[in-house]
Amino acid sequence: MKTKNVLLALGMIMMAVLVTFSSCKKDDPEPPPAAYVPVFSSTSITIDATTIDFYITCTTDDYELIKVDVKSPGALQDDTYLGNGMILITGEPITFPNYFVRTSGTWTFIITGTIKSGAHVGTSFTASTSVSVSGK
Repeated sequence: MKTKNVLLALGMIMMAVLVTFSSCKKDDPEPPPAAYVPVFSSTSITIDATTIDFYITCTTDDYELIKVDVKSPGALQDDTYLGNGMILITGEPITFPNYFVRTSGTWTFIITGTIKSGAHVGTSFTASTSVSVSGK
């Protein structure tokens, strides 16, 4: 009789455990890791009282430049510059073939390319960097 009671109690405990764990909400799967984006910095260079140029530098990786989209204050000088497969090494700045009219505000540069060094070789990316330009 004791064996029957022990087995019955054990069966009830197992049933309670089974019901408890099977009714718990399942965890959502972990989201995929965020895409790798290299770090860029931008600097403005005064050419004269009315013109300015910019240097854009990747501080983390060598990369192939696909294009740079320039977003100017007021959108009057927005433009896209193609990289034509140019390879740039870490710390090597790029500049533009023409100067810009000095306009106060935030200039944003959206860089599209492919990583060519380190743990992320072959990874495509779109990164951005901004620089504030003050009045004349």
